[in-house]
Amino acid sequence: MNRHIGIILKRYHSCRLVLLDSVEGKITCATPKHQTFVVGSIISFFVISRKSYFSISEVQVLDVPLQLARKHIVFLHHLLELCFYFLPLRNPAKKVFDLLMFFYKHADSFCTPLHKKIFLFKLFVSFGFYGGHAPLSVDLFHRLSSESIDSLVSSFIHLKLERSIDQWLLDCMQAHPLAKDFKTVRFLKQIGCYEKT
Repeated sequence: MNRHIGIILKRYHSCRLVLLDSVEGKITCATPKHQTFVVGSIISFFVISRKSYFSISEVQVLDVPLQLARKHIVFLHHLLELCFYFLPLRNPAKKVFDLLMFFYKHADSFCTPLHKKIFLFKLFVSFGFYGGHAPLSVDLFHRLSSESIDSLVSSFIHLKLERSIDQWLLDCMQAHPLAKDFKTVRFLKQIGCYEKT
């Protein structure tokens, strides 16, 4: 049996978590009763598959992102909430997991709203969203999804293009049937994503 690595997306109560597992994708799991967990933590564990949930044991906390939370608490919670709502249960999501791990490792690079918008764009692409239902051309969509975040931010992105990205992100968010219940939507206003008036 191999150890798994996961990111805690949500804690229901002391003995039940929703994790983004590096292998299994989003899973609901029972946890050891004597341990407490912090949302956003990266943990290592052994997993036992049950009928409708997983059970984890021998849990080791690898990282509690306190420094990350100090600078990016709202953005971090926004990312975790999006993963919680948009990822289906028990469906491998390696690209999403790797993207979140990239954020954890390079969070200091995400200093501007544009960095965060491009990261959100890449996250939605990892969820399976594609162009065509928003004001992004096919060429722009492919450029944004294939180039690195740093090269996109360092290239010239004019205000009209940034507003097109904003609208695409809002369209993706609003595609979820529970979008009105998201707790971190105000984050989009903080980085300048506004609905068309």
